[in-house]
Amino acid sequence: MGGVFQIITGIVIGGAGFDQIGTHPVQAVCALFLAGFLIMIGLEKKLSGHSR
Repeated sequence: MGGVFQIITGIVIGGAGFDQIGTHPVQAVCALFLAGFLIMIGLEKKLSGHSR
């Protein structure tokens, strides 16, 4: 379950980052990096079978 939660959280944070990219570019880029890491870690957990 942890992998799926991280993927969904990454998608939500990524969406917020894309929404703010015009007004707050530094915060938006940080949010996009965080979203990318969360999605990658979540996918790794899901594919390796560590998610329960």
